[in-house]
Amino acid sequence: MTEADIYSLIGGLADGKVYPDIAPLNTAGEPAIAPPWVTFTLVSQVYGDTLSCLAEESSTLQVDVYAVDVDEAREVREQVIAALTPLQFTQLSKTGGYEPETGLRRATLEMQILQ
Repeated sequence: MTEADIYSLIGGLADGKVYPDIAPLNTAGEPAIAPPWVTFTLVSQVYGDTLSCLAEESSTLQVDVYAVDVDEAREVREQVIAALTPLQFTQLSKTGGYEPETGLRRATLEMQILQ
């Protein structure tokens, strides 16, 4: 699985403001876009070994949604989950938070994907 695979499923969400790893920043190091936006990271990829070749791949994907209010952040997170359903994830966890530097709410999901 690659970032391109993930982007192909969620790239149209949040008015197309979906980015691998980090949102675009201005010269002051602040977000250069208006919320909401989505960032995603393939945190890890672990491969099973069957004697002489690699078998299944287990990936951990983290997606963060940043928005002005918690309801909007959660709504976009649910859209992300729906868009990623074709990956048939095996585990899903949801967390939230507040980013004091930007004043934005964050809705995070982490999922395990077995291929």
